[in-house]
Amino acid sequence: MADSVFCAAITNIQGTLMAEKQIEIELKLRIDPKHVSRLKQAPVLREVKEGRRLLTTHLVSIYHDTPKLSLARKGLALRVRKKGTNGWEQTVKASNGLREALPERHEWNVELPDGVLDLDKFTDEDVVGLLDKHVKKKKIERIFETDLKRSAVDLTYRDAIMELAIDQGVVRTAEKESPLSEVELELKEGHPAALFDLALELQRTVPLFLSLRSKASRGRALYLNETPGFYKAPPVGLAADMSAEISFRAVLAQGLRMILGNEVCVREDLHIEGCHQMRVGMRRLRVAFNLFKKNLPQGEAVLIRRLLKHCTKALDGLRDWDVFLTETLPMVEERFPDHPGVADLRKAAAKQREAALVTAREMLESFEYQQLLLLLGAWSSYSRWASGADASQMKAMSAPVTKLAEPLLSRAYKRVTKRGDDVGKLTVPQLHALRLDVKQMRYGSDFFGEVYAAKPVNKFRKELTGLQEILGWLNDVAVAESRLMALRPQLSKDGMIAIGLISGWFGARADHRLQGLDKAWKKFEKQKLFWK
Repeated sequence: MADSVFCAAITNIQGTLMAEKQIEIELKLRIDPKHVSRLKQAPVLREVKEGRRLLTTHLVSIYHDTPKLSLARKGLALRVRKKGTNGWEQTVKASNGLREALPERHEWNVELPDGVLDLDKFTDEDVVGLLDKHVKKKKIERIFETDLKRSAVDLTYRDAIMELAIDQGVVRTAEKESPLSEVELELKEGHPAALFDLALELQRTVPLFLSLRSKASRGRALYLNETPGFYKAPPVGLAADMSAEISFRAVLAQGLRMILGNEVCVREDLHIEGCHQMRVGMRRLRVAFNLFKKNLPQGEAVLIRRLLKHCTKALDGLRDWDVFLTETLPMVEERFPDHPGVADLRKAAAKQREAALVTAREMLESFEYQQLLLLLGAWSSYSRWASGADASQMKAMSAPVTKLAEPLLSRAYKRVTKRGDDVGKLTVPQLHALRLDVKQMRYGSDFFGEVYAAKPVNKFRKELTGLQEILGWLNDVAVAESRLMALRPQLSKDGMIAIGLISGWFGARADHRLQGLDKAWKKFEKQKLFWK
């Protein structure tokens, strides 16, 4: 089940409202415990701590909810925390969306004489209203706790004041526990850009990975005994009154959620759809940067595109072998059920997949991946893209998204139609290039289609999808044949014979699909352009 923290609201609230009520803005980073001591000695921290020392406190936080977690589903968290020897504190947190990588939560705190939950202690009218509406008369009980040591210090970095906290410990329910190791940068004064800039500097010293999961979400998953699954993103949620910039950031936010929401599937080899969705998220982001290319300054945008290409490539082999083993080979086994060489193919392909999984996991530990996550978090959270932008780019990105969408979609459509001219005579490399252009057109219509009338958008997308499916199948055949060639050194004589049989079978099916391609292309060309 995808974590509920993957939401798409983009807000701009910060500061302290009242003594009891605050708004929390923090950047959360995952860190391997073995790197914590080196992090504490990072050169940049020595510069910005200004003589302050990291103070370590033992924190025990007990979270309460209904047995079915109905409060969490409404975005509420009830917590009682013991801070070392300083007594107890009671907290209510209400989610206020996500400035993508920066969770913003309304937070109310009151002191308690002991560790017993007492909601009547709150006096702020906002939290009292929330509690009356969502908590009153419900059975509230202890659900899980976090038990950790927090080393924290206040920093002044680039005109911003923030707290650096390193948390090491466990999340625990009545029956099980899970280790926790993370770094939090909480903004107290200043601009959120400072959080990302400091994190990127720290990343040069130790591996740090952006995380969108709160401690509460980890505890709830442990309590429910949830097995992580793949995450498929909902529509971006664009509206006609959005600016091009806000729309661009929303598209980036969706891609970031697709990457982080499916990372665990690759790390733990849980579900092959997770690799597919993670790869789709990266590819959608590459398309987004290509579509907006003329409206973005060079520099960091070029770096992000390079990082996306690098990380996507590391997933390609795993996805290709997944498709071969779960889609292509079963068709072959059905067609040649008794051929001994087919079993050899499956065994050899499984070994290749294991090697591809190692490559994908190595990418997930790489500096390039860490850097990519933080840069995407920054670009989707505030106007980082504007650094270095000229007047024409600023003007284009501040205009309504509909004004920008039309020329972007028109350029994408022009590339597709130019490439697909006389589609029946295209070579395999030309068909591959057409497939990439069609995919860009598809993602562009997915991004911007929400700001146009649904009926013409759906009709256009239907024919475009049909075309994409045929081109995708032809590409799968080409990839499968190249993968078959890679298996040759590992195969027996029967396996080599099976390759010949399969290649002939692929060829016959490809000829059939090519006949359908011409028909699909003609239907696509007749579609009315929904953005005109």
